[in-house]
Amino acid sequence: MSQSTSEIRTQVASLIEQAIALGPRKELRSTLVRALEIAKGDAPKELTQLHYDRLGRGARLADPVRPGLIMKSSKTGLKRWTYRTEVDGKQRELTLGHYPEMSVSEARDKWATLRVQRVSGAAPDLRGDTTLVQIVDHYGKWASENLRSWRENDQLLRKHLLPGREGITLAELDIDHLSAPITAIQAKTPQQARKLRSAISGVLTRARKDGLLPKGFSITPVMLPEVKAATPRTWVPGTKDLRAFLCATREMGDIGAALRLIALTGTRLREVVEMRWDEVEFDAEIEGLGTVARWTIPAERMKAKRPHVVILSDAAMAVLDAQRGSGSPCVFPSPTYPEEPRLANHVGKVWADKRDALGLNKQFTVHTLRKALSTWVAESGGTRDIRDRLTAHTLATGVDAHYNQAELTAPAAEWWQRWADRLAAIEGENVILIGEGRA
Repeated sequence: MSQSTSEIRTQVASLIEQAIALGPRKELRSTLVRALEIAKGDAPKELTQLHYDRLGRGARLADPVRPGLIMKSSKTGLKRWTYRTEVDGKQRELTLGHYPEMSVSEARDKWATLRVQRVSGAAPDLRGDTTLVQIVDHYGKWASENLRSWRENDQLLRKHLLPGREGITLAELDIDHLSAPITAIQAKTPQQARKLRSAISGVLTRARKDGLLPKGFSITPVMLPEVKAATPRTWVPGTKDLRAFLCATREMGDIGAALRLIALTGTRLREVVEMRWDEVEFDAEIEGLGTVARWTIPAERMKAKRPHVVILSDAAMAVLDAQRGSGSPCVFPSPTYPEEPRLANHVGKVWADKRDALGLNKQFTVHTLRKALSTWVAESGGTRDIRDRLTAHTLATGVDAHYNQAELTAPAAEWWQRWADRLAAIEGENVILIGEGRA
């Protein structure tokens, strides 16, 4: 007479209990315990996709059937699969992927693969233990050898991204950790937020290229929040503003000298701050001008990616003469790294702090000095091509750009000198304020 199903279950359960009593450990014991639960009908029920869909923010859900398979939900609701296991006597947690990009069935298949590897003694992927600060350091080393702006990027990452997040592992890392610092500064300083986003994107891209990211790591740069461009500013500093600026720069040391040179030449912040002595030819022979001081800004530092030639006025030369003697190849060297230039964003911040202390308009940024020059030249009869030549906004390209720039160098030199004379008159209070028109 055949046995009933219940009788078979009872006998199997008894045999399993005897096996457990022999004292097996780890994987063998957990497998026998699971089999005993099935034999007795006490096995936990399988979780469904609905359980995972309903998982609330900040919560976690462990699979009762698959030891170590866990879904975690961040405070913003981003869900990720993890596998918690023991490696070298320590509990480790590996990120498998994010949900729903990795489905329930895919996560279970991945768990099964890792489970087999663990039982067979194969080492699991431990790259999930790599910390955020480690991949930032890795990016910083690469950037220092390949990017001119690496110091600025490194400063942004260490100031805004890492504080409070240094020890977060890649297994624990959520998009929230990377997005929060961008969002935090976006409203106040959108330009810095854009640079920070670019730096974080660089960290992720470099880590992926160099194989530092664990399998299943699904955070990509496109998931970072977009930063809207700042609204173009039309405000231009007036005579009173320029007088306050020029007086303030007298007391600001090297930074003040850099700011004065920006005002005198109509160049951009980075173009001046990273200026090198070997870019200046003090006895250049130029047709129509004779012997002059010529500063050639290399293409890689120009926004238009073309070299820009500036004929230095007497006042601009006075600024350079005062900077001689440091022994550095840079005109405005960093106090910490004499062979390197100052950081452009630091110079900008120093001026912003000084501007605020003087009670000047918050729209008076370093960049508005270019607008002051261009506006004054226009109001003084300077044509569009002259204004474009002075501010490196030449619209021509290729061969035309070269000849246009060459042909306009002599008249541009005259306008640079006239603008320097204008600023000297403003600083010397020889310009009468009528209302508060533009400079």
